[in-house]
Amino acid sequence: MSLLWCVPVVAAAVAAGLVAGFARPLEDAGRELADAVARLTELRWRFAQLRVTGRETDARVAAFRERHAPGPGPDDAPEA
Repeated sequence: MSLLWCVPVVAAAVAAGLVAGFARPLEDAGRELADAVARLTELRWRFAQLRVTGRETDARVAAFRERHAPGPGPDDAPEA
């Protein structure tokens, strides 16, 4: 065996080290992305509650306007 046979082995070891070095930040970024998506699911429930509250408010406003609608004014009197 000559020294030439260790060149591919050393090159493969260096390449594996470089890949491992670059994979760590990608793994951290992936973990941060997963955490952000998990927080988005929490927001989904809060937005659902907000939509329900908005619908209830719209119904109350409509009922209030119906109960407190202004009566006919002097300009609305039928012409004779």
